[in-house]
Amino acid sequence: MPVDSSANNFHVKVSIIIPVYNRCLLIRKTIESVLAQTFSNWELIIVDDGSTDNTVDCINSIQDPRVHILSFPHCGNIAELRNTGAQNSSGDLIAFLDSDDLWLPQKLEIQLEEMRKNNAHWCYAGFELIDETGRSIPAKYGSYHPYSGWIIEKLLTYDATANISSLILERSLFDKTGGFNSDPKLFCREDYEFILRLAMNAEACAIDSALVRIRDHEGRTTNTLTNGPEYTANVYEHFYNSCNNKNLKMLIQKQYARHLAEAAEKNLFQKKYSRALKYFTKAIIKGDDPAHLLLSFKRGLAGH
Repeated sequence: MPVDSSANNFHVKVSIIIPVYNRCLLIRKTIESVLAQTFSNWELIIVDDGSTDNTVDCINSIQDPRVHILSFPHCGNIAELRNTGAQNSSGDLIAFLDSDDLWLPQKLEIQLEEMRKNNAHWCYAGFELIDETGRSIPAKYGSYHPYSGWIIEKLLTYDATANISSLILERSLFDKTGGFNSDPKLFCREDYEFILRLAMNAEACAIDSALVRIRDHEGRTTNTLTNGPEYTANVYEHFYNSCNNKNLKMLIQKQYARHLAEAAEKNLFQKKYSRALKYFTKAIIKGDDPAHLLLSFKRGLAGH
């Protein structure tokens, strides 16, 4: 990657991809966080998924030749939208940003410099969860740990967390990885499945500090899921079937069984008894730890 850090002008171009649907109240600040970047050689490709509010008008009101919008009929498939954005971009590197997240001003500059120093093909950074007023709030899914190198095992066990809005990678690696998987069974977990494949193909470069602010709000996609563990279990099932490493397959199956039990727990709490039985049965077959199975059953009954 021909990056020259002798000045603020790096000799690379970054394509930033934002999929968006009905985010007129949030998208402007997201775009403004891109406009505020200290690294300026970028293009912003916003892929609108048939928004029915004023999202498109809000985007078009921003007068910057680096900002482009592609509009399509609504499909609801975030993977397809990100792939379309990447296919219609021209940068040497690709970065992703969700339509309700924010970047700190030095986000791109810091990551490009670290990638240059480490000769890395992809990079991720820390993130901060904020409420609708911009106040920092506790993370919902554990702490961020900046693991670099071959991190596939740590990603599989959630010891490492690479948020999609913090991700930047070389276009050649995106093409080699095959882009995002648009299978509906991976809905809202397609980013995790994509990052797992990245980690199988190249060593990661992690940034210690938080460079992304994630806005937690009622309309956030992950907050609308009724059973997130089901989709995560689907990721493990898919990854297990495509993995040829025997040791990794053992770890993947363990995680798969664990999330099957947690999917059963959610269904039990929602009084979807036949579905809960289905997932508990699969979790037993796949070898989930009996203590975890019992705990999931108890929590499902108790509603926790």
